[in-house]
Amino acid sequence: MRSPTKGLLGVMAVGLLALALPVQAADVTPKRLLNADREVGNWIMHHRTFDGQRYSPLSQINKSNVGDLQVVATSMLAGIQAGGRYKYAVLEGTPIAEDGFLYVTDGWNNVYKIDVRSGDRATIVWRWDPEQDKDYVASSGCCQARNRGVALWGDQVIQSTMDGRMVGLNKDTGELVWEVKTADNELMESHTGAPLVIGDIAINGVTGAEYGIRGHLDAIDLNTGQIKWTTYTIPAPGEPGNETWEDKYDAWKTGGGSIWQTGSYDPALNLTYWGVGNPSPQFDSEYRPGDNLYTESTIALDVDTGEIKWHFQYTPNDPYDYDEVGEAQLIDIQIGGEDRNLAVKVARNGFTYGFDRANGQFLYAVQYAEVVNWTTGIDQKTGRPLSYDPNIRGEAQGYVPGTPGRRDGRLSVFCPHLGGGKNWQPAAYNRDTQLLYTSSLEACSAYTTTVGGVGHWADKGNKLGTLKNRHPAGWRGRESVDRNTPKPLMDSRGSVTAIDPRTGTPVAKVMTRSRPSGILTTAGGLVFSADDTGDVYALDANTLETLWTRNLGTGIAAPPMSYSYGGKQYIAVLVGKAPGSTTRRQYPETAHIQATNMLFVFAL
Repeated sequence: MRSPTKGLLGVMAVGLLALALPVQAADVTPKRLLNADREVGNWIMHHRTFDGQRYSPLSQINKSNVGDLQVVATSMLAGIQAGGRYKYAVLEGTPIAEDGFLYVTDGWNNVYKIDVRSGDRATIVWRWDPEQDKDYVASSGCCQARNRGVALWGDQVIQSTMDGRMVGLNKDTGELVWEVKTADNELMESHTGAPLVIGDIAINGVTGAEYGIRGHLDAIDLNTGQIKWTTYTIPAPGEPGNETWEDKYDAWKTGGGSIWQTGSYDPALNLTYWGVGNPSPQFDSEYRPGDNLYTESTIALDVDTGEIKWHFQYTPNDPYDYDEVGEAQLIDIQIGGEDRNLAVKVARNGFTYGFDRANGQFLYAVQYAEVVNWTTGIDQKTGRPLSYDPNIRGEAQGYVPGTPGRRDGRLSVFCPHLGGGKNWQPAAYNRDTQLLYTSSLEACSAYTTTVGGVGHWADKGNKLGTLKNRHPAGWRGRESVDRNTPKPLMDSRGSVTAIDPRTGTPVAKVMTRSRPSGILTTAGGLVFSADDTGDVYALDANTLETLWTRNLGTGIAAPPMSYSYGGKQYIAVLVGKAPGSTTRRQYPETAHIQATNMLFVFAL
């Protein structure tokens, strides 16, 4: 851990500071985090509670009055500046709410403390600028500069930055207290997820599979700044799982396995659950024969040691870029009169999976995406794709012919889209309806493989040149996406699906104009989400009927959240994203929407 020197990573104090000094905030103790659900008005960790349910027990805003929801406060944030190869960064974070203050980040990793106690204005108390090399940040991320938020611990705000640091900021002043390096810039490792604080450690992982990293999760002792444990998502020789890398040139060393999204935690089992991303090279499965553990997996780790206690792999030897980086919801529910403790995962590959979260016992897998063509189904005894051949050794999995890309240049067409199904955008579980709600992209992808460079980012940045030869056979990336797709899904759409976690069965679905940003569900019988056309909306949690919508004039990639202060409930969401190319093509009225980074707060 390194303390800042004078002038290092300074703090900008802005807002109405002349009125008064900030109120001294209470420490966020391990006990408070364990009992976060009891703080009804607060949202003190990324998913609100360790179980990843993203459920708010607030009900003042409900089905009967949500139509009266209005904007009550806004705040303009930084992050719209150009950097590297991008014109702006993207807001994807979930605000943290504690006692009338919000802690948020923008895409360039600036951290803000915002006073919303008045209920009708959002005043920035302080902003911390990490002073990153924006060229590196833009080049190291797979998909633009972004950050998904912060964690609270003691009197500090904990953040992981895209240039590979974990930092602690004083919660009251925004001053940098400490920083430690947790990712290797020379290997193009970075961070996009919010840390998960458990006890006195903060856990987060690295991204960079597109550049051939060997992914890892790290637990930082927040008292000392030392790394308590590191668990690699790609096992080395002699470690369980390395035998699933069947090549003869050590492909595991650059095997990928990014961590994008914050995990969940079961205190009774002392297990934490994380989603692991794609293998590397991401589309050339012929280069890396074998199942390629622990890519495309959920891994359950012992919090004290980092030991992997169980795992499940969704798409072995993945040729589709089905990153399974999303969170798992931990749900306690009765099934057939028996109490079960589940880990439920809505997977990017188009299926919802259920597990016993103590031992990883596979319970079910059910299709939720409208169209799936890469496999004919899932074996309900093993959880393996029916189109997976366990006898194949030393070569790529075939899956359904015509869906994986191959080195002969044939066109690959597969569904769901390489972005999912569900992607990192979080799902939510409502304890009242006992339904799980997920966003999804209903589309297909098409691509061919090509030799050379670093995926489809070859020669796009000065930092990339040294990485071109990390794969002896050359990198094979996608040449075309969203072209020559099957006619039923030529124009992609989004959806929100309600799923019964007892069986994984979809019980309701509503189509949306584009992929929803992520889900919030509340005790008011509501489901909230937003999308890159600029719409934020509320749905009936039983029927998914749209009850309220508001267009905010700029694209939205972040999920909404809810908090209360002074007896009043609020909905907050970060907005700032230009519509994607598919959205602009399908909806010409969005063609000139600009990315404007703001916080919006709504109330009755």
